Amino acid sequence: MKNGFTLLELLVVIAIMAVVGVASVTMFTSGNDEADEEDLVNKYMEVQQAALVFVDLNDSWLSSFTTSGDIYVRLGEIQNENYLSEKLINPVTGDEFPSSYLVKIYKAYMTPGNSNTEYVNSCIISNQGGNTKCISNNKGKACGCCDLPTSEYNPAC
Repeated sequence: MKNGFTLLELLVVIAIMAVVGVASVTMFTSGNDEADEEDLVNKYMEVQQAALVFVDLNDSWLSSFTTSGDIYVRLGEIQNENYLSEKLINPVTGDEFPSSYLVKIYKAYMTPGNSNTEYVNSCIISNQGGNTKCISNNKGKACGCCDLPTSEYNPAC
């Protein structure tokens, strides 16, 4: 008759528990990363929607847009006018969105060269020191943004 477990049986149980523990931590971490990325996409889209409402409700911006076909609205201005929270935090990095981000609102065309199929599009860009980079297209992704050329900041989708 046996009283207790052998050393080998204990080691096997400990090894199984370690594998299950590591797998569950990995699954939990990747789930949080995906949720943070989705939250960031939603925040970018929220910023662009607030900019569109801001322009729509302010006649001077709207007439400028009608004349030129595109306008740039600073994130800080949208926040100062209370269309957005004063403090927007990037859930991925934990940094605050810079108030210098620009929301470009522009006329786009379903068929290039055909002015009968125009629609309003938007994106978020950063322009610091002459270095323009795409932050987000109208779907919240950093690709295919504002008709900017493809680059490390604006890859093809």
